Amino acid sequence: MSAAPKHDLRHAARARRRALAAQTDADGREAAAQAIAEAVLGFVPDPGRVAVYESLPDEPPTGRLVEALLEAGHEVIVPVVLDDFSLEWRYAVRGAAADEATVRRPGRGGRSVGVDERRDWLGTDAIATCDLVVTPGLSVDSHGTRLGQGGGCYDRALQHRDPGAPVVTLLHEGEQSTTDLPADPHDVPVDGYVTTTGRVVRLR
Repeated sequence: MSAAPKHDLRHAARARRRALAAQTDADGREAAAQAIAEAVLGFVPDPGRVAVYESLPDEPPTGRLVEALLEAGHEVIVPVVLDDFSLEWRYAVRGAAADEATVRRPGRGGRSVGVDERRDWLGTDAIATCDLVVTPGLSVDSHGTRLGQGGGCYDRALQHRDPGAPVVTLLHEGEQSTTDLPADPHDVPVDGYVTTTGRVVRLR
């Protein structure tokens, strides 16, 4: 698959997302955070381990989701983006935000991490122990093809997951694709998505 169609789709999806974020006030964002938390909790009725990500300001908010999972007795792990765009995992911290807690590739606004801090990280294969994986994404189509940010982080990470653990993507309402998204052989389909209105769509 040529990179051009995905590049164009990402460009359009990011512009749409920025516009949605600009139109959403604090009350709307809080309502979205609560709707996402309630919807995702339905995927894991029994205490288990859940992989979530720390959302950026224009992404569907995950802070309340992390809190709700912890309050319900689940163990929550979140990714750290390493220099090679692989994901290592650590335990979630209440109230953390992606721009403060996620390690970015050097030159892309990241911060350095000391040996003592990394001692508590869980490794790149910790996702294999999760009962649910919640991923970011710009769009998802009816086949479960997910349009990511282009780094391939999650497609590589999902190779380590338990095949029995569902994978769901969080989207703003309206970001789901009504047409088939381009897919490469390495792309890993997701099992469904949850929108900021709390709508749950199971695909696989």
